[in-house]
Amino acid sequence: MLVFYPLILLPFFVLMLLYIWIAKDIKIVPPDLKKESIQVSSLFPKFESLYPKKEEKPTSIKLLATATGSVRLALIEVDGSTQTVRIGSGVKGYRVVDIERNYIVLSRDKNRLAVGFGFKSGEPPMQASKILSPTPQATNSLQASVSKEELQRITADPGVMFRQIRLVPFVQEGRTKGFLFEWIEPGSIFERAGIKPGDVLLSINNQEIKSGEDAFRILQVLRNENSIKLNLQRGNELIELLLRVEG
Repeated sequence: MLVFYPLILLPFFVLMLLYIWIAKDIKIVPPDLKKESIQVSSLFPKFESLYPKKEEKPTSIKLLATATGSVRLALIEVDGSTQTVRIGSGVKGYRVVDIERNYIVLSRDKNRLAVGFGFKSGEPPMQASKILSPTPQATNSLQASVSKEELQRITADPGVMFRQIRLVPFVQEGRTKGFLFEWIEPGSIFERAGIKPGDVLLSINNQEIKSGEDAFRILQVLRNENSIKLNLQRGNELIELLLRVEG
C-alpha cells in the first residue's frame, strides 16, 4: 500500500510541471486602470453662484455743471459724450431724483448713487461768502487776447467748456448777482485770459449773467465777435476785462 501511494500523486505533479513550463513564456500584464483626475470645481458649487458680483456703479458718469434755479438742470458726461438732464431723466438705467449745487443723485430700484464734482486741484471748493465783499470799491481795466479757433471750439460744446471751469451761482441779498469761477483748469483759455479762481462773472458785453445758461448763450452769440468785454468782481474790486479775439 505504501509502495503505490506516490504513484497516485504522479499525475498531479506532471500537470504542475506542465503548467510551470507553459507559464514561463507567458507575460502576465496587469489590467490598465483608467486614470481620472478629480476637479475641485466638480465637488463644490461655483464660487460665483455663492457670492455673485456686486452691481457695478456707472463710474463713467461725470458731473460738469448744475443749475439749481426754478428749473434744476445738470450737464453731465456719459461715456465721453455730454448731455443735459433734469429731475426724472434717465441715465444708464438710473433715474435722476435730485440735483443740488455740487452733486446729483441717481436712483435705480433701491440703490442710490451720488455723482459730484471732481476738483483736479485737490483743493476744497471755495465759498463765495468768504471771498467777496458785498460792496466793491474800485474798478480796474485789463486786456488780454484769445484765439478765435479755441474760443469757437469751447463754445461749440458745453462739455468742453465745463471741463475747464467750474461755475457756481453767486447770491447776494437773496438774488443771483453772477457766477463765481470756483475752479479753473491750469493752462486753459480762461486762465490765459487772466481770470482767476474766486472771480465772479457779472456780465458779458454789458449783458447780465443770471444763470449758467445765460453765460453759455451769450458766448454762443459772441463767438464771432472781434472783442468781448467781461465784467468781473475780484474781492472788493471790479474788473473790466477786454478780450481781443485773434486769428
